[in-house]
Amino acid sequence: MPHVVGQPVNRVEGIDKVTGRARYAADNPVDDVTYAAVVQSQIPHGRVTPESMAVAAARAEAAPGVLYVLTPLNCPTLQVLPYELTWDLPFERRPPLSDLTVQHVGQHMALVVADSPENADQAASMMTFDYVPAHAQLSAAQVLAEPEVADDDRGQVRHGAYRPDHFVKLTEEKLQDRRGPVAEPAGITVSADYTTAVNTHYPIELSATIAQWDGDCLIIHDGTRWITGERRMLAAYLAMPEDRIRILSPLVGGAFGSKSFLWMHVVLCAVAAREVGRPVKLVLTRNQMFTATGHRPRTEQRVSLVAGDSGEILSTEQHTLTETSTVAHFCEPVGLSARLLYRSPRLVVSHTVARINAPTPCFMRGPGEAPGLFALEVAMDELADATGQDPVLMRLANLSDVDQTNGRPWSAAHLAECYLSGAQRFGWQQRPGPRALRRNGIQIGWGMATATYPGRRMPAGCRVETSSDGRVRFSAATHEIGTGVRTVMTQLAADTTGLPLSHVSFESGDSLFPDAPYSGASQTTATVGSAVFAAAQEWKRRLGDHAPQVAGELADALCFTVSTEGAPETGSVSQSFGAHFCEVEVDEQIGRIAVTRWVAVMDCGRVLNPKLATNQVMGGITFGLGMALLEQVPHDPRTAQLIGEYYVPTHADRPAFDISFVDTPDYALDEIGVRGIGEIGACGVPAAIANAIHHATGKRLRDLPITLEALMEPFESRTDGRN
Repeated sequence: MPHVVGQPVNRVEGIDKVTGRARYAADNPVDDVTYAAVVQSQIPHGRVTPESMAVAAARAEAAPGVLYVLTPLNCPTLQVLPYELTWDLPFERRPPLSDLTVQHVGQHMALVVADSPENADQAASMMTFDYVPAHAQLSAAQVLAEPEVADDDRGQVRHGAYRPDHFVKLTEEKLQDRRGPVAEPAGITVSADYTTAVNTHYPIELSATIAQWDGDCLIIHDGTRWITGERRMLAAYLAMPEDRIRILSPLVGGAFGSKSFLWMHVVLCAVAAREVGRPVKLVLTRNQMFTATGHRPRTEQRVSLVAGDSGEILSTEQHTLTETSTVAHFCEPVGLSARLLYRSPRLVVSHTVARINAPTPCFMRGPGEAPGLFALEVAMDELADATGQDPVLMRLANLSDVDQTNGRPWSAAHLAECYLSGAQRFGWQQRPGPRALRRNGIQIGWGMATATYPGRRMPAGCRVETSSDGRVRFSAATHEIGTGVRTVMTQLAADTTGLPLSHVSFESGDSLFPDAPYSGASQTTATVGSAVFAAAQEWKRRLGDHAPQVAGELADALCFTVSTEGAPETGSVSQSFGAHFCEVEVDEQIGRIAVTRWVAVMDCGRVLNPKLATNQVMGGITFGLGMALLEQVPHDPRTAQLIGEYYVPTHADRPAFDISFVDTPDYALDEIGVRGIGEIGACGVPAAIANAIHHATGKRLRDLPITLEALMEPFESRTDGRN
């Protein structure tokens, strides 16, 4: 039987998606459903007067079709999440609607439930409040410059700045790291500041929730990427057993991090559904998602590199200032790549987080690596210029063959091959000096950058059920977020069992299935794939010498659940790598930039489905293109109100892609030899574009996004040392 792993199999849910049969959270038909709309705060800090809240609620309650209005004045007591869930994850320490204080623009202040979406929206628009404003801190610089503000007496609202030790549960990923000599050595030095803007996830599917109660059991339809986590959070907030909560999320229409966590509107829907005794459906608006479902926070980075005359790196420093909200912890782990990517006898990395009056940030595609590699990889190009080295050869000469954080070797590292293959495919050897390439009167630039992202794997389970007709269903409480998880799991199960692809299926998105972790950190294929592989091997072992055609006769014996462990804690280290090469056109007269050509070579372990893998990398590159040139959440710096529009790349911005893979299995991470692909495509992309712009124009631009104004500024006029 021919193998299907490694083949460009079409998505198993593809026809349903393009014909409209695919069912997302808001599409689920529920009898007797009601509709909700949230009311959000309009100031960044202060409180709502009780009198105005009561008047606003009464006004909404009297509106046509309104069934219930949930406010801080009548909200049932919600429990505070336990410390282990909030101390290093972006879950809010303060329950929603627990008081009348306001910590950021867009904070949920009420929920209106009505008999139609239109009536709910109309009543919600009638709820206006009287505010007692308080002094708001709206930037990290402001927090550091102003006198320290006291935390509230419960520790749920906190102020000031702090320096977290590590990235979430990954204690080995240190956010503060110093190795080697204390003093910076003498040598050729480049040192500069880099900034990245607030980015938002902007998935196609709006965040939507349907909450319904069946007696004392809660059923939630939600667009979530962490079924187990959402169930655990809801159980904690509502003080109820987890086994009385069922989360359903079979298809998620994009996420990029915004649907990795339980957001406050889900809790409020559950409370409202219990109060009205009917199911409650809520679909956030696009504007509401800017303040209610996370974002990538701003970063300010200082990178200093020192090299010897021949280009060998002697010292690396990367210091980051970033932001979180006053009610939850999150640190964008910007400096993690600097700790391991290039050999450096001296290394200093630090992260400072300022608590500001803004919504809670969270993971976004390539968390840490995407903004961190922008600064590091632009600095590497600056160092190559300063030492007279070719950017590719500079990187090749400084690659580390071990993880410098612990001295352990890489399990499989082919970054040098990525550089050399990418350079050859791109034609890098013909690259002239800056401002030397022109086409039809337009400046042309070539740039490159390194991509890297950890190989991760966590424990997971898989259920196998064999029907009387011999078909086999695998299932796990993971998610299909549009990346092809169900497809590659079906391919893996078919190959391992020896069954035709048509006789195997994989189902996900139900908390009744065996546990799986969140779909993020590029770990789902390695994590859930390991469980599917183990389950398929066990199925084949139980089948024994029988032919697969008689599996239906052994159906009872061929129904079971398996569990697999996480990544090994010792031995070699699994890390994915890649190289990006791009061409840009810059029309300096009108400030227009177009990314016209892209070559990427990726080392991500075994490729289970080249079509899906290529799509993933293309999507990541497009994501990084938006980060480099378009995306920033526009807001009034005085009021924190959203203004203007949020621009994302379209098909017209798509370059000509040449994507390839080293495709060498990494069996140190898992038995199927895979590492994740979801994040790495975006990592290094903004730096490659910025480096190409420098090659085209001679301008060294260090602030994202790179704006029309920056491109039009005459090259000779820069006097601040930032060219």
